[in-house]
Amino acid sequence: KASQRFAGERVTLVGDRGMIQSGQIEDLSKTGFHYITAITKPQIETLLQTGLLQMAWFDDTLCEVEHDRVRYILRRNPRRAEELVASRADKQASVETLRQQLNRYLSEHPRAKVATAQKAVRAKIVKLRLEPWLQMELVSRTLLEPTKGN
Repeated sequence: KASQRFAGERVTLVGDRGMIQSGQIEDLSKTGFHYITAITKPQIETLLQTGLLQMAWFDDTLCEVEHDRVRYILRRNPRRAEELVASRADKQASVETLRQQLNRYLSEHPRAKVATAQKAVRAKIVKLRLEPWLQMELVSRTLLEPTKGN
């Protein structure tokens, strides 16, 4: 209908991540339409695992990969990278605030269980998905500032 309505011979639909999905892609292909869409993080991870894509290709310059009649255009998004850095810093600050509160509580309450405080900080690290790179240590009754791993 769109090609008839607008008298276009070649129609390309553009949709954001998730707007154009596999069933719709098949329908578009059958009618000869083209599409442009962003792929999801799980899709990127799958393509990385299969070796079709490499992290090094996500750079400041465009990179193209074609596979099974699908063309992938890759580029690092510096704005998104900044957002991720800020998000990670906010999460780390949240863990640090909890650590300081619990250390204060432990110093004011000698009978308080250190293991409980330690468990709370570790749970926060896991909940915020920071465990791959943020580790917490304990010395005596003091929770040390989390250290960065990887």
